[in-house]
Amino acid sequence: MKITKATYEGPDSDNEIGFEIEAALENKTESTIELIKTSVIIVNSDGVTMGGSDDDEEEVYIDSGESGSFSVRSPWGLSAAAAGGNLDGMKAVVDAVLFRREFHNLGEFAIPKDHKESTFVKKGIDIAGLVKIIGATCTRCKADDDGDIRVELSIGIRNISDIYFERVTANFSIFDQEGAEVDRDSNYASLAPHASKILTPSFYSLKAGRLKNCTGKLTIHVHQPIGSHSEAVPIENEKE
Repeated sequence: MKITKATYEGPDSDNEIGFEIEAALENKTESTIELIKTSVIIVNSDGVTMGGSDDDEEEVYIDSGESGSFSVRSPWGLSAAAAGGNLDGMKAVVDAVLFRREFHNLGEFAIPKDHKESTFVKKGIDIAGLVKIIGATCTRCKADDDGDIRVELSIGIRNISDIYFERVTANFSIFDQEGAEVDRDSNYASLAPHASKILTPSFYSLKAGRLKNCTGKLTIHVHQPIGSHSEAVPIENEKE
């Protein structure tokens, strides 16, 4: 990773400054990078923390052997006083974690005809001996006073490895009897080593007529870390 831009702007009338940081990356892994998670710490000329930003995600698509650029989300509104009178002595310490994506299609299933029945995705998936998808149950609630119906999936996911997965996403789509998409929703969570999660993508305002003979489709996306980079660079005045 190479930081291609690290600048500050201000101070403004409130004596606050903002930052802009951009980076470039050559993908030297054997996988396609589809997510980068960044953190940045702004330090003054004495190396003391002024502020920063963390757990920020940037969706990218960088094939193996290719290069790409991305923005590093940076703080705005830090007090210029924290620089200790030396704005030109500030530095940005940037960390980035790279992720590849595993995509799995668990297939189609019928949407329950009423609130008294459920349908099931019985197909389970073992992802590289690391993550297990333990099927899913689709339920439908009784219509409320406005005739709105909630349809929900409950998907069980277990991490049986020592790897921390930043994001596991369940995508739930509903299609009518003619194959047109009615609606879609997603639900995601991080997955710590040897932990489990229940993901529950759902819909809240569907009418009974719209759900007649509908089918659902479930796909799972797992983002697995494949590398990391760190760099500390001086921050320049945007106007220079």
